[in-house]
Amino acid sequence: MDSKIQKGTLRCGVAYYMVKNDERKGYADFAVVRRGEAPTRAAEESLETAYLSRNGIGPRPGGYFRDFDGSTVLHLDRVPVYDANALDSTLLVTFAQVAASSAAEAVIVAGDIDPTEFKKKMDIFSMMVPQHFVENSHGPDYVWEPSVMPSIVLRNEPMGDRGIVRVTYAAPRTPQEQMNTAQALVMGIFSREFRTIAVRRISRNLRDAGIPCGRLDFRYLNSTETGGDEEYSVEVQTDRDHLEAAMKIISGTLAGMDEFGVPVEEFTDAKQVMMAEMLPRGSEPLTNRKYVERCVSHFLYGANLAPYSEETRLFARKNLPDSTETRLFNQFSSSLLSQLSNLTLEYRARLDTLDEDNALFQYNLAYLYGSTFKEAKDYSWQRDTTGLEVDCPRVKIKETKPEPVSGGVLWTFSNGMRVVYKQVPARRMFQYSLLLGRGLSGVDGLLEGEGGYFGDMLSLYDAGGLSAADFRDHLAVNGISMDTQVALTYTSIQGEAPSAKLPTLLKALLALANGRTVNRGEFDILLRNAKWAREPVDNRLYAMMYPGFSYSPKKYATGLNPGTQAKAAQFYESMFSRMNDGMLIIVGDVDETTVRRTLLRYLGGFRTQRGAASRKSIRYQPRPGTVSKTEQGGNKGVYVRLDAEYPLSGINYAAAEVAVEVLRRQLVRTLDGTGMSVEITSGFHTYPQERLWMFLSCEGGTNLDAVREGIQKAAKSTLSAKDLNAFKAAALAGMNQELAEPETIVSALVARYGIGKDLVTHYKESVNGVTAARITEMLSALAAGSTAEIVIE
Repeated sequence: MDSKIQKGTLRCGVAYYMVKNDERKGYADFAVVRRGEAPTRAAEESLETAYLSRNGIGPRPGGYFRDFDGSTVLHLDRVPVYDANALDSTLLVTFAQVAASSAAEAVIVAGDIDPTEFKKKMDIFSMMVPQHFVENSHGPDYVWEPSVMPSIVLRNEPMGDRGIVRVTYAAPRTPQEQMNTAQALVMGIFSREFRTIAVRRISRNLRDAGIPCGRLDFRYLNSTETGGDEEYSVEVQTDRDHLEAAMKIISGTLAGMDEFGVPVEEFTDAKQVMMAEMLPRGSEPLTNRKYVERCVSHFLYGANLAPYSEETRLFARKNLPDSTETRLFNQFSSSLLSQLSNLTLEYRARLDTLDEDNALFQYNLAYLYGSTFKEAKDYSWQRDTTGLEVDCPRVKIKETKPEPVSGGVLWTFSNGMRVVYKQVPARRMFQYSLLLGRGLSGVDGLLEGEGGYFGDMLSLYDAGGLSAADFRDHLAVNGISMDTQVALTYTSIQGEAPSAKLPTLLKALLALANGRTVNRGEFDILLRNAKWAREPVDNRLYAMMYPGFSYSPKKYATGLNPGTQAKAAQFYESMFSRMNDGMLIIVGDVDETTVRRTLLRYLGGFRTQRGAASRKSIRYQPRPGTVSKTEQGGNKGVYVRLDAEYPLSGINYAAAEVAVEVLRRQLVRTLDGTGMSVEITSGFHTYPQERLWMFLSCEGGTNLDAVREGIQKAAKSTLSAKDLNAFKAAALAGMNQELAEPETIVSALVARYGIGKDLVTHYKESVNGVTAARITEMLSALAAGSTAEIVIE
C-alpha cells in the first residue's frame, strides 16, 4: 500500500482514509462515500452549500454528489484547512452527512493535514454518528452475464457535418478476491498494451484509407472505476460521410488482432513505447483529488492502493521471454474480442439514413473480412536508422559559467552554440528544449490561425532516411517525446527522453536541422483531419477577442491552407541555418561527463552563422469591451476569457496565482445554487504587448449574469490578511515543489532566454511582496479590460 495512505475504522464503525499530501499548502480534499445508496434529492437539499461556497468549497461539474453504480460520493474539494473554523465546520458538515445513513460509509481526506491531530478531530466528530455495522465486502455480489446479441445505439445529435463512432467490448471484472493483488496490476498492464497496439493500428489504417480523423480515443473502464463490467472502447471523430468507413476500419483492425494476434516484433516495440510512458507516471506526485479517487475505489470496489511505481516495477521486471509475453497478450486480446458478443456499437451524429440493421450488418461484414484475410502490413516501430548516423566536426567548450536561473552551468562552444545543463534526480529521464531564436513574428503573410499549426509542421518531415511516420516511430520506440511550440518570439522543440538516449536525441535533432525533406502526403492528412477537429473553447474565445490578428498562436482550421507547409519550410530553414541564435537546455538524471562527451561529438554538426537575427515589429489590439455568443453542443457551461494590459514581472507573476484563487472563491460564492463548477487558468502574453489573461470554465449551467457578477465582485473585494497569507504560502510552497521538477526548470529557462523574463530566481521575495492592494488592482484591470464569453447550452 502507498505509504502516504493511512486507513482504519472510527469508533462508530465508519471507515476512514487519511493522506498527508503537499500538493497545495493549506488545502485538502474531503469525500464521504456511502456504499449501496444512490444520491437522493433529500441529501442534496440538506447539504449546507451556502456555508461551503462562502469558504470557496465549490461543486464539481454535475454537483457535489456523484452516483457510483448506485453508491454515493460527496466531494468537498479545496477545503481551506489553514482556517480552523472552516476546517471544524467542514468536518461538522461531513459527519452530519455520515450520520444521515446507516449504510457502510467512509470519510476520506487528502491534503495538507497532520494525520495524528486530524484523527483526533474525527474521533470527536464521530461521536455524533450512530453505530455502523462494519462490512468487509466491497459492494454487492457481481455476476458476469455475457451478451450474445450486440447493442446498437444511434444518437441523433446536432453535430453539423461531424460525427462520432464508438466500438465498445465488455469483459468480466477482476474477481473481488483478486482486486488487491498483483492480478489487478497485470490486467492494467494488459489493457495498456492493448491500447498501445490497437490505437496505433487503427490510426495507421485510417490514414492509409484516407479517412479524416479529428480525434481517436481509447477508453478502458476498469474494475477500480465501476462495480459492473469492464469496458474497452475505441472512438473516432470524423465527418458524417466517413462514419461507416471509420467503423469498418475499427472492426476489421480488431478482428485481425482477434484472429491472427500480433507478432513478437510489434509487441516488443510496444513494450518499449509503454515503458517510456510508465517511468514518469511511476514517480510523479499524486494530486489530492487523485488520492481521494483511489481511496473511493478501494472502499467501493476493493481496488489496490499500491503506488503507481509498483506497476512500473512489475512491468519492468517481468522475466518472461518476449515470445511468451506475446502469446499471453494474444490470448488476452482474443478472449476480449468476440465479433458480435459483448459488443456495443454507437453512432453520434445527425443521422439521416443510418439504421440499426445496416449498422450491425456492416460491422459484422468488416469483422468477417478482417478475420479472414491477414494483413501484410508491418506494424512494428523499429526501422533502419543507418541514415541517422553522422560524422560531425569536433567542437570545444569555449566558455563555462554558472547559470543563475537553474543553478546549473552554461557552456558556450567554439561554433557559437550554447547549452544549459542541470543535473536533477529524475527517474532515469531528462527534459530538454532546443530553444531557437525566431517565432511567428518573423513569418510574412500568415493567415489568422495559421501560425498555430507551425509546431505540427516539424513532425511532418522525412528525415534521416526515414519517412515522417517512421521518424516519429523511431522517437517513440526510444522513449523520446518531441513537441514543438512556436511562440511569437521564439520556438522550442522540447520533450523528455531516457537518460541513455541523449545521443539518439541529438542525432534526431541533427536530421531535422540538416536533412529534412517535405512530405506532402503527411501535410494533406493534417489538412484533412484539421477540418473535422473541434477547436477548443479557449481558441474560439481568443479568436473573438483578437479578430484579424494574423500572428495568433492558436489553431483555427480556417487558417490552415495548402500554402502553410511552404511557409513553415522557409521558417524552419531560416532557424536551423543559424542555431547559435538559440540554445540547448538539458535538465535531469544524466551525468555531466556523459553530457559533455556527447555534446562535443555532435554539436559541431549544427549550422551556425555570425550575427543575430532581427525581430520583426508587429502590432495587435484586442477588441475592447465584451463580446459574447451562444453555442449548441459540447459541455454545458459558461466560458470566459479576461484580458488586460499588465506588465509581467516576478511579483506580478506571483500575484496572478493569488488573484486566480481570489476570483475562484468569489465565483464559487456567487454561483452557489446554480450547480456550476469553477476552474480558472491564467498566463501572460509578452509580445507585442505585455498582457495578463485568465480563462474561466464554469460548467454545469448557463447563468452568465452570475458569472459576470462574480467577476465584478472580485474586482471590488477586500482580501483579508489571513487569506492573503494563506494564498501566498500556498503559492510559495507550490513553486518550491515545482522547481524540484526538471520540466519546471526547463520552462523557467525557456522564459528567461526565450522572452527575457526571470520569474523564479527571486520568487520567494516576489511572493512576499504581493499585497492585497495589488490583487485588487490586477482583478480590477481584468474586469475593465477585454472580455470574450461563450455560453454552451
